[in-house]
Amino acid sequence: MTNRRTTFLTLVAALFMLALPVIAAAQGGYGRDPYYRNDQRNDRRNDNYYRNNVRDAIRRVASRSGEFKDRLDDALDNSRYDGSRREDRLVGVADDFHDTAERLRGRYNNGRNNNNSEAEARRLFQLAARIDSFISRNNSFDSRVRSQWYSLRQDLNVIANAYNINGNYNNGDYRNNDDYNNRRNRRNNRRGSYNPYGY
Repeated sequence: MTNRRTTFLTLVAALFMLALPVIAAAQGGYGRDPYYRNDQRNDRRNDNYYRNNVRDAIRRVASRSGEFKDRLDDALDNSRYDGSRREDRLVGVADDFHDTAERLRGRYNNGRNNNNSEAEARRLFQLAARIDSFISRNNSFDSRVRSQWYSLRQDLNVIANAYNINGNYNNGDYRNNDDYNNRRNRRNNRRGSYNPYGY
């Protein structure tokens, strides 16, 4: 009887010892690449996907901004702004927007560092804010121009995320998220309390 009990306990202990690696693998400790090569490959793939997405958005803005500029000029010629200084200024802003988008495309393709093209990106968003302000205030303006602008805005949002620029279309303001957060935090610190909503 004791022989059977000892044999049974030994068998149970052996099965338990054999089951430990299975239990540990289920927890994720085994089976993971010790050098994290797969994680590094995935990071490179994600980084390449992200960079390609931003690069494509910049290319689309550069090519579509020329078409937008021409369509805006035609729409202004057939509007109440025809022959006014406002028309000249707006066409000038659209022309600068297109030129800046082309420069951004060239600078972004030169390297992997966003700092090389950050000045062009900031200038692009300053000009975009002026165009957006005009289009959002003139609801009766040419619907094709508005549609093309909203299409450009989608690509601008991708670019804004890449450069950490917050595009606020309600008041035509593009700003760096860090600068905005720092100003909000300084204001809240002066008040002696922290309010995440900024009031």
